[in-house]
Amino acid sequence: MKILHPTDFSPASYKALELAQHLRGLLGGSLTVLHVAEPRYASPAQFFSSENEKIFQQADREWHQALAQQLQGLDPSAQAVLEAGKPIPRILHHAAEHDLLVMGTHGEDSLKDRLIGTTAERVIAQAEKPVAVVGRDTQLRRFSHLLVATALADPSERALGLAYEIALRSEGNLTLLHVVEPGAVGADPARLHTLVSYFPGEARERIRVEVLPSSGPPEEALLDYAERHGVSALFMGRSRGNRMFGSVTRSVLNRARVPVFVHP
Repeated sequence: MKILHPTDFSPASYKALELAQHLRGLLGGSLTVLHVAEPRYASPAQFFSSENEKIFQQADREWHQALAQQLQGLDPSAQAVLEAGKPIPRILHHAAEHDLLVMGTHGEDSLKDRLIGTTAERVIAQAEKPVAVVGRDTQLRRFSHLLVATALADPSERALGLAYEIALRSEGNLTLLHVVEPGAVGADPARLHTLVSYFPGEARERIRVEVLPSSGPPEEALLDYAERHGVSALFMGRSRGNRMFGSVTRSVLNRARVPVFVHP
């Protein structure tokens, strides 16, 4: 598996790097560590003289050299890529060549984040590859119990395949959970068992199927279930229509204390 880890050198990114390294060892494959440096705006003083311009150009070269050294130092065995540009387009460009993205997120701590989403949310909304998101308060531990939240739609079914592969490699167990919202008709458990039936017979023993009636918003039930059952990672499909604002996916991303894998 080819794993891409975009980093901004934040505490959440360092924690996401730990997860990316663990997944590389667990699944086998390669790791690319990417940092996209947004161009710095030129100071008017830069253009006062040719000497000033040379000083600023040298400062820029030294800045990029320092970034390259910092990036390479994160994981000497990974491929380090340093690029200039806007982060989201460059991340999406590299995502096309990888199987999984692992990102840190600082959560929604500004009005801009709440209106248009964090960098991680915007990447999830556009990427065609699964994205694992790690927050500042995320607890990283062995993948002993994986939770797949299914809405009985294609993205969550694909998330089940990824979760199964990780559970198999880590010798962990997996729960396939369907949350029934207030006033909604619950899913027939047989439909959930049909999803499980595609896996090899001995593997089905690791997969538990559960339908959970909820008296409140589905994200509340999902997060509560994860906390009560000691879930070590949560898997879900991307919200329909790629719209993050107000979605279950977005709420879970900002509140979960375990890694969240979102599948397109």
